[in-house]
Amino acid sequence: MSHQVIYLCLYSQVNISFGETLNIGKVAEIEGSPDIIDKISGIPLSLELKEGEDRKVLSSLFLVKLIKLYNPEIDIRVLGLTDTIIKTKRGKSSSNNPIRLAFIYLVCLLLFIGSAMAIMNFHADVSMPTVHQQIFQILTGEERRNPLVLQVPYSIGIGLGMFVFFNRLFKKRINKEPSPLEVEMFLYEENVNKYVRASQNKVKSQINNKDQE
Repeated sequence: MSHQVIYLCLYSQVNISFGETLNIGKVAEIEGSPDIIDKISGIPLSLELKEGEDRKVLSSLFLVKLIKLYNPEIDIRVLGLTDTIIKTKRGKSSSNNPIRLAFIYLVCLLLFIGSAMAIMNFHADVSMPTVHQQIFQILTGEERRNPLVLQVPYSIGIGLGMFVFFNRLFKKRINKEPSPLEVEMFLYEENVNKYVRASQNKVKSQINNKDQE
């Protein structure tokens, strides 16, 4: 049999539901002969997750060994990442769960109070009422204790600024760019994946050292 070349490009992360059937086609993009791609894509993968574990590092070397068992004549070339993170979701939590709803309302209340306190402390530190009075006096030449013509638009602007900052108007995006919160969540996810990779590599290294001893 002549050697057939296939190219594997692993995805950085794959999200699956608990108990969902996983195969090579879901964790990597495969390029090569169409007839062999279909067969390789359907090769099943089994994951052994410990209790409380929801992420697993899947190495490209494991995929290469698995494909070689299927057909030793295949020439496999890995492009890009050398491993992928399999993230398992163990179950869907009901949105009508009273405890879950109470927890969401509590978090929203705490965030609202914390945000309000932060804004009020900032305005107290910079003496914002005095600043508004001075701006009003410069523009009109009059002194006024409560220049509402400045304070009302300023207050509305703070609220609109939050919508622009989070790039959300209720459930709709304002533009296609990611919001700072989404960027921070992405960086957090990347750091967690790096930690999982480092932890599993450390465990494998310790096991190998014990075997050599």
